Amino acid sequence: MKVKIPITTNALCVDASCTGNPWIMEYRAVDLKARKEVFRSPIYKRGTNNLGEFLAIYDAIRYIEKLEKKKSKKRYECIFSDSETALARMRSKKIKTTLEYTKETKELLTKVQDALTRIKTHDFTIPIRKRETEIRGEIPADFDRK
Repeated sequence: MKVKIPITTNALCVDASCTGNPWIMEYRAVDLKARKEVFRSPIYKRGTNNLGEFLAIYDAIRYIEKLEKKKSKKRYECIFSDSETALARMRSKKIKTTLEYTKETKELLTKVQDALTRIKTHDFTIPIRKRETEIRGEIPADFDRK
């Protein structure tokens, strides 16, 4: 089987976990080479996996931008996600969700709106790629809650 994307270990992998849909949700990023978590979201009492996957990519972009601003020696070549939906949302810069705006979802939905606004008004250069899980196995940021 032919691998489409060149292999790199100098990347961040992102994933989300939602114990129902909608329900308790969180997401994180893992340094692919070191296999260490570099950030984790707060736990949202009511969210969806798709929103978590989208925000994980967005927060990874922001994390990398902060490293670049600090002129950190740590550089990442790309961000990997296993979510086709999140990748499509990043490309289209649009989100459709049926999650209702309530007291429980206010923080999450505000963050999603802020992320969309920034994505639409700022250019980012870090490539976002699909993790080929059928070839390379589960994404290292996976919460292993299946």
